[in-house]
Amino acid sequence: MPLSTVLKTNKIISDMRKFFLIAIAILLGCASDVDAQSITVIDTDSVPVAYATVTNEQGQLIGATNVNGILDDTKGNGVLCFSHVAYKPITVNVADLTDGVVIMEEERYTLPSVEVKPKELLYMQTYYRVTYIDEEGPIYYRAGVIDNTYEFANRKVKTKSTNISEGQSGFLKFVLNKIAGGMIEDICKIQKESTYQLVGSNNGKWAKVSVAVDSTGRKVIRDSESILGYVDEDMEEGKRITSFDNWLFRKHLDIAKEKNEKKKQKKQTELDKEQENSERSYYEVYRIDEEGRSTISDFVMMQHLSKGVFKRTKKEYILVLESFATETAYIDKKEFKQTRKDNEVDKSYEDMLRYEKAHNIPPLAPHLKAQVEKLFEKKK
Repeated sequence: MPLSTVLKTNKIISDMRKFFLIAIAILLGCASDVDAQSITVIDTDSVPVAYATVTNEQGQLIGATNVNGILDDTKGNGVLCFSHVAYKPITVNVADLTDGVVIMEEERYTLPSVEVKPKELLYMQTYYRVTYIDEEGPIYYRAGVIDNTYEFANRKVKTKSTNISEGQSGFLKFVLNKIAGGMIEDICKIQKESTYQLVGSNNGKWAKVSVAVDSTGRKVIRDSESILGYVDEDMEEGKRITSFDNWLFRKHLDIAKEKNEKKKQKKQTELDKEQENSERSYYEVYRIDEEGRSTISDFVMMQHLSKGVFKRTKKEYILVLESFATETAYIDKKEFKQTRKDNEVDKSYEDMLRYEKAHNIPPLAPHLKAQVEKLFEKKK
């Protein structure tokens, strides 16, 4: 074969090899785009659903929506399950979505009215549940009730909880109980001020956090650089929903408390290091009157979501804490002692399910509930 023919043949082969390499790169690029497909979650009023937990049908963690209702990456999953404290859970086929939009329907949960009486304590019972989810699915669950009192004279909140818990292993249970137990009463206790009230007060100005109204009429919690969250008010239904990035919000407050630049810089470094391991967000609902005001007794429900990545295994995790106000009354200290005594009982998993039903508390999403029940089966 002449040399010219050989060279020509080699060039053709080389060109074909380049073509196939380019084609493969394009295909891989397309596959990457599919894997990184984003989803937008909204409610029936087209308001973004912030901090919805996303898993597959086996309850394995996919991620969570951000403050704007966006899930950045479906991780190649064709079926996704969405759950949120204030919405009915929904399972969707990604391929069937229109423009990658998921619509969640609101779950109705309201706090009964409370009769105001001239007594020294406000009593509120809250029901809580904690679900720990990683790439293997739910591996820890805890639920219970917390008795809260707010003493008007000195603005003090006291709490006592009765709970049940279950973990996949003794060590895991010990670690997660320590983590969850340390934050449950602190987070679930009735709040002296809602986040919205705090931002609107001098503390908000002091921490350089403010509320502004955007072009759609929605209230936006922001600092000089970014949006921290949103406030949605429904005067007809008499409720206020606040969803916000708790880490960024508390970061502002913590740094503002420092007195000099050196301390502020040290605090900034500490908080930045903390963010490497975990991010936290809030969703809370308060009742409001016709003038948009609310008090400590108007707390309805809350969701606290912590997410992060384990440094050693690089596995993602989410810890979801939900809290619902189930009973509110004005009482004296003698009445409260009796109430606490009445609640000093161990509650089984079945007792908690009955409690949820009696107080119309939305149950866990089906795909999570099935996995949680397996944890309790292991305990038996």
